[in-house]
Amino acid sequence: MNIRVLLIDDFPLVREGMAAALSRDPAIDVVGQAATGGEGLALARELKPHVVLLDLHLPDMGGMFVLEALGQHVPDSRVLIVTASENPESLVAVIGAGAAGYLTKRSGRAELCDAVISVHGGGTVIAPSLAGHLVQRYARASKGDAGALRTALTPRENEVLRLVAQGLTDRQIGETIYASPRTVQNHLARIRDKTGLRRRSQLTRWAVEHAVC
Repeated sequence: MNIRVLLIDDFPLVREGMAAALSRDPAIDVVGQAATGGEGLALARELKPHVVLLDLHLPDMGGMFVLEALGQHVPDSRVLIVTASENPESLVAVIGAGAAGYLTKRSGRAELCDAVISVHGGGTVIAPSLAGHLVQRYARASKGDAGALRTALTPRENEVLRLVAQGLTDRQIGETIYASPRTVQNHLARIRDKTGLRRRSQLTRWAVEHAVC
């Protein structure tokens, strides 16, 4: 079965260019295109693509919101961010939120096709110009740099951690942030991976000590 790809980008010329580039690879089928986050989420639920190519800047909603919604509604789809932004903070945020890769729009056709095939196979792809920033950030966090670790957590992960510190259950956290308990558990799993802490009591203590609350 070919790799089913959905494109979400508000510029028609960009979408058409990516679709043309991807369609030249016999292993890839572009099954849908969307110009807004809302349209993209609806198509994702309908088409169940293997890979979603997502721009971070959309006219109706933020790319981070769309990324998190895709994780909730089509958890089996892998999301590859393709954006003009070369901001390292954006890279850290989307990888922390579950994106399978991050490419800039400087990428060529071969790089784009290779990235789609790689993330579909379970890999992670980072634009070479930005990969060093991600490595440095997590290296600092692993050495106990609390400031680096706080910024390595996405805004939603910081919010979930703050609610954990307040003693809320997964269900209560989900009701507060309008997410399913499964999504909350996914956030907590990433928080635990980043902090190296497993127990809720440890997470609560860390949140208080580092002013997350």
